[in-house]
Amino acid sequence: MDAIKRPSKKELVNLFKIITILKGTPGGLWVREIARQTKMHMETARRIVNKYPKIFEEYADFTNYNINLKIIRLKDKNITAKNLALFI
Repeated sequence: MDAIKRPSKKELVNLFKIITILKGTPGGLWVREIARQTKMHMETARRIVNKYPKIFEEYADFTNYNINLKIIRLKDKNITAKNLALFI
């Protein structure tokens, strides 16, 4: 049986950055914008969002030009540093 790998300190810092940005944007953001606002690489932001499905949800938003944008938002707006362990 494989042990569950705990997130590194750097990953937790990046996770909190994303959570903080999304708390201020209830409508959600696409991954590229999350990466820009948190000043992290886009693939790092994408990996963190995909790694924690209990925290983030993805939904499709169609623009006027029928372009499908995957928007990321928080599943629970009440997530804090104290209750984060419930989600990871």
